[in-house]
Amino acid sequence: MVYQSAMDATLLAWFGAALLLGGEVLALAHYRNLPRALALSALAETGYVLLGLGIGGAAGDTGAIMHFGFQAVMRGLVVVAAWTLIRRSGATTLDGLAGCGTRFPLAALLFGFGLFSVMGLSPFKGSFSKFLVLYAAIEQGEWLLAAVGTLASVIAAAYYVLIIHGVCLTKPPVDMAPAADPEAERSTAWTVPVMAGLAALTVVMSLWPEPFLHLAERLAGAGGDAIPEFEGPWSALVLLPYLGGFVLYGVGRFSARARDGLAVLLALATAVAAWNAADIDPLSRLFALLFAGIGLAVAVYSVAYMKRDGNSGRYWLLLFLMIGSLLGVATAQELGNFYVFWELMTWTSYLLVIHEQTGKALRAGFIYFLICASGAYVMHFGILLLHAELGTFAMAEIAARIGELPPTVGALAAFAFLTAFVAKAGLVPLHSWLPEAHPVAPSSISAPMSGILTKAGLFGIAKILLLVFGAGALERFGAASLDIGVVISLLGCLTLIYGEAMAVRERTVKRMLAYSTLAQVGEIAAILGLVTHLALTGALMHIANHAVMKSLLFLAAGALLMRGHGKTLDDLRGLGRAMPVTAGCLAIGVLAIMGLPPFSGFVSKFLMIYAAVAAGHTAVAALILLGSVVGAFYYLRLIRILFFEPYDGPALAEAPLPMLAAIVALAALVVQGGLFPEGVLALVRPAADLLAARGGIALAAIPNLTMHWPLGSAVAALGALAVFAAGLRSARLSGMLAVAVMLATLGAVWLEADRFDALSFWFAALTAGVAALNLVYAIGYMAHGHAQGRFYAAFTLMIAGLIGLAGNDTGFGFFAFWELMSSWTLYAVIAHEETQDALKEGFKYFIFNFVGASLMFLGIVVLAVASGSFAFADLAKAAADAAAGHGAAGPLAFGLVLVLAGLLMKAAMLPLRIDYQMHPATAPTPVSGYISAVLLKSGPYGVLKLVAALGGAAAVGRLGAAAGLPFLLDILASIAAVTILYAGAMAMIQTGIKRLLIYSTVSQLGYILLGLSLGTSLGVAGGLMHLVNHMLLKDILFLAAGCILAQSHVHSLDELGGLGRRMPVTFGLFLFAGLSLSGIPPLNGFASKWLVYQAAFAAGHPLFGLAALMSSLFTLAAVLKFAHAAFMGAESPKAAKFHEAPAVMLVPMGLLAGASVLAGLFPGLLLVPIAAVQTGLGLEPVVASWSGGLPGGWHPGVIALLALPLALLSWWYGRPGRHAAVRTHVHACGVSDIAPSRSHVTASNLYETPERLIRRVLHAKPQA
Repeated sequence: MVYQSAMDATLLAWFGAALLLGGEVLALAHYRNLPRALALSALAETGYVLLGLGIGGAAGDTGAIMHFGFQAVMRGLVVVAAWTLIRRSGATTLDGLAGCGTRFPLAALLFGFGLFSVMGLSPFKGSFSKFLVLYAAIEQGEWLLAAVGTLASVIAAAYYVLIIHGVCLTKPPVDMAPAADPEAERSTAWTVPVMAGLAALTVVMSLWPEPFLHLAERLAGAGGDAIPEFEGPWSALVLLPYLGGFVLYGVGRFSARARDGLAVLLALATAVAAWNAADIDPLSRLFALLFAGIGLAVAVYSVAYMKRDGNSGRYWLLLFLMIGSLLGVATAQELGNFYVFWELMTWTSYLLVIHEQTGKALRAGFIYFLICASGAYVMHFGILLLHAELGTFAMAEIAARIGELPPTVGALAAFAFLTAFVAKAGLVPLHSWLPEAHPVAPSSISAPMSGILTKAGLFGIAKILLLVFGAGALERFGAASLDIGVVISLLGCLTLIYGEAMAVRERTVKRMLAYSTLAQVGEIAAILGLVTHLALTGALMHIANHAVMKSLLFLAAGALLMRGHGKTLDDLRGLGRAMPVTAGCLAIGVLAIMGLPPFSGFVSKFLMIYAAVAAGHTAVAALILLGSVVGAFYYLRLIRILFFEPYDGPALAEAPLPMLAAIVALAALVVQGGLFPEGVLALVRPAADLLAARGGIALAAIPNLTMHWPLGSAVAALGALAVFAAGLRSARLSGMLAVAVMLATLGAVWLEADRFDALSFWFAALTAGVAALNLVYAIGYMAHGHAQGRFYAAFTLMIAGLIGLAGNDTGFGFFAFWELMSSWTLYAVIAHEETQDALKEGFKYFIFNFVGASLMFLGIVVLAVASGSFAFADLAKAAADAAAGHGAAGPLAFGLVLVLAGLLMKAAMLPLRIDYQMHPATAPTPVSGYISAVLLKSGPYGVLKLVAALGGAAAVGRLGAAAGLPFLLDILASIAAVTILYAGAMAMIQTGIKRLLIYSTVSQLGYILLGLSLGTSLGVAGGLMHLVNHMLLKDILFLAAGCILAQSHVHSLDELGGLGRRMPVTFGLFLFAGLSLSGIPPLNGFASKWLVYQAAFAAGHPLFGLAALMSSLFTLAAVLKFAHAAFMGAESPKAAKFHEAPAVMLVPMGLLAGASVLAGLFPGLLLVPIAAVQTGLGLEPVVASWSGGLPGGWHPGVIALLALPLALLSWWYGRPGRHAAVRTHVHACGVSDIAPSRSHVTASNLYETPERLIRRVLHAKPQA
């Protein structure tokens, strides 16, 4: 030992530790006084020397001697540079020294360089001697001394960075004189060569510390083998961007243009090298490709983004040093190199965060550096602990010998690593750097910070904890402390909650995206901590997808903010119109990160939810879905502001070509990842398999997550792109092409009929057929509308989703197309009018649909886990086994309830706040009609398909009984019956033109669901028949209302009157459809309702039958109210400008009416296919024939034929002209100056007394 005395060496070590910690604390307290802080800091560093000498041993003595020498040189540089700055500025405080970086750049640069060297952050090797001292403490079991040294390093890092900011980076006050004192310059001239010499020596000691190490060993009398070799050689993959960065810096001094071109080539070469990298494991390969790929996109983007930045040379150097450091972290094979690259990654990214050198940037940089550097110091402790126990830094050897670690030591080392990874990933509670750093960094740096720097933390968890340590070892270590997997999941859940809660309140764009990153990283960590094969695969896949998605969002947002010169959401208002390509790519990223198809985020989020449920952690899956709902609030707000609010600024050009190229490329990857997820899985699966094999985790089958597009769905989706493109040239051409696409879609459904079961085929065919008619109608209705290409494209994509869900026989496929149909495409058409009411109602409807879809999402996954398959065909066996006591009845029933809840919410069946569930009246009428007539039928369609897949009503009953829910379908029927009455009564008291029809739709959906829920042959037949009849009739009603709305922006029936004279065809079609829907025989609406009535009474549910009968009266009252108020009576003042609708709008209505007449006269046209559907579903078919009547013994066609003579006689007797018209005056109590229009009984007055009663019973507020 170097130190020999009677004094106990341990006391000397503790004295040194106390001096070290106390000195650092005092230095922090006095950091604003530079001379005092440096003196206290130097005193503290002597504590390290005493600590090493007191501990003794080869490492301790060598470290103490080496630390003395290193500190003498490096601190000498700091002192000389500080004296120079103090002498020239005439100040000793940080406030007085502010701006020295600008005023005295050379001295300030050397001062900062010296202080970083003293701190010992890589690449500065002043910490090498500290490493030896701490290693000696751990090696000799003095862990607490090592912990004190680590804490002191954290404290020192805090005030070092504050001093560097204050002296070197803070901009000078505006009123500060730029010129220096000539006398001060002369008196400090000698310091320049001294500083240069000390700086050169510092560089030599940092780059080649081995000679100094050997000298210290000789002085300490230690053998060379006693000192561990901390760092190994760097790989070519890392050296390429490192050396290239310095080349770029040099080239940039002569030609910025050449440098920029060379930068792109260097980034491309780095990406190619990462792709071809050999001798790295699949996990390292995955992350190396991510880091290099995002680095390439950032480099291309930065060519234009940093073009006018005065410090672009420094930027490019640091960017490639950061990329090289990330690649070093990903590919390191030894913990020494891993730590060096980890620190380099922190240092380079910190300097990029503070690139703007504003006060906010420096504050954010300080928080970021302190948290991440502190985490690195704690990880350093864990690395030294492992080496002290196992004698190696090689990851492979540590992995092989991890079982030799005592559980307590292993747990302490694991948590030391976890601290660093949590800090870098931004998990709570070490998260505060993320929302601070992102807004102040250049957008080109915010992207990799969020996209890949946070992923470095997650990589650390996967690489070190799950691959080097292994899940088995972590489980053994957890027995001695806390289960690390549980800790990771818990931190992930807390981060998810915090991130979403903060993001939804944020108005600054980049800060909002940063909080969103917190939430996304949180959900990844929550799944990663489950440590199953599925969880590992899902988490790694979402890591890859999120890296691309969030980089896309930051880069696109950066382009928009650059052009718009703003920072907040309000500054983006309407920019989607001014910069459609940039904004469109951002929208793709938004939809993907919301987890919507057909984008990459949907696939990986689906896999994560599946993994959580499969691992028995349904609560974690539910929390992630809840977070997605919260995320939908602020992301949909961003979409609305960008595309659906007006832009009133100057004309703007698109983002520059390099920026646009990077943005478009990332957007293409997001789309590709959604349509062809196997590409990402090919990289992810080997990595997950490796982690599972290391931890002894059983491999699980990864479900097929590719959306399988039926031909009709593909035709509609691809056609939507053509429709949108056509809309850029001609609105009418766009509409005509949309009709052609829909007819082609219908043809594709018929051509691919074998793909569908009977129920799904007819649903898909009707979906496309009615859509074609509505699109023809829309050509007339939208003739003077705006953004018609967008409207037709979204409408067509919505149909693609409907046909897709009909053409898929797996839970994944059904749900993927369900989301395509009911989420963003539906919002686009509902909010199309862009009024505040339309945006508000569209937002509300989207969120409600999103909640319902989330319930269905969880339910489908629960069903798949319980049955062992996503295939609907496997549900029946699983349900039968569960009902027989051989399976999990509870999970199956729970999944069923969740899916049914989602389906019922789509059909607006829950009577609590039913107005929130109904589709908004503000949508364009062709859409309103289609939603009511067709789209909402997806709910009952899904119910029938699910019940049939489970084996029918009886099987569902047995399953429910086994799970403690014996009356599941009865509950469903009860909900339907209540909704029939409630919505029917509400329709009767409405005065809004569309609102009346929408409430009526909800009531009619109740009839459909009631028939299906009864589960009998007659009930199912009645429900399906009413589904078709209502599809035809309600579409006519809406389109007739649209003929009114297209000519005047009226909202209430009270504004109308007497339109029947001016629009006789429209009136006749409306009256026919309304009376039929009311159940007036022998029309087709009565036929289907008759079957539902019969089925309810026959099944022993007379109350359900009475409810259905009663609500038919409500429907009749509502229809007559509409007909009287709008079409009959005296003309309103607005009626004069109305005229009959054009043929393009009347013809679709006429075709729908013709189909309704045929269905009414010949019910076999519907009942025969319905019987085939029932047979295909394994249900008892209804007795029907093509020419036969309805079950129950009567034939509507025969009745109509018998009634025809009476109808003709009545017409002949009352025909116009046969009798002279007798006009009578309205009795007005002698008042003679009342306008004829005021004698018209309005909708508000027609049912005053019944309306008051209904409102009192239903607690319904009068309409404004």
